[in-house]
Amino acid sequence: MLIRGGHQNKCSIATALSILGDKWTLLIARDIMLGNQNFESIQTNLNISRNLLTERLKSMVNEKLITRYVPDNKKRAKYVPTERCKDLLKVFLSLSLWADRWVPDTRRPKMVGVINDKVTEIGLQVIPFDKAEENKNIKLSKILAN
Repeated sequence: MLIRGGHQNKCSIATALSILGDKWTLLIARDIMLGNQNFESIQTNLNISRNLLTERLKSMVNEKLITRYVPDNKKRAKYVPTERCKDLLKVFLSLSLWADRWVPDTRRPKMVGVINDKVTEIGLQVIPFDKAEENKNIKLSKILAN
């Protein structure tokens, strides 16, 4: 897949981020899946500029994340999630679990769901944490700071 800058990328994460990685796409998808399916309700809920929302909605339609349609006898379009968009529920749950663990906030509503048991190979190696190394780095950083 070609990503920004015109170079080839074989990383699945980079490919996903080239579609989903801007500030608004996942929030718009979340809102649409929560039932905010018209432009005004999305714009009001997210407090996003009209021009930026228009641009993101067009991009999401082009990426087949949502479908735009105008109901009979109506003037305004509705946006509905596609299967591609609904599959992001696992991403939302993972992000929610991450935020609850690392940036806890008791005022924030909790998201509940199940992520399937499929293990995906991403080619990353987890390097075990060594407490001795942590202390050595702290001492070194203190020396460098002085």
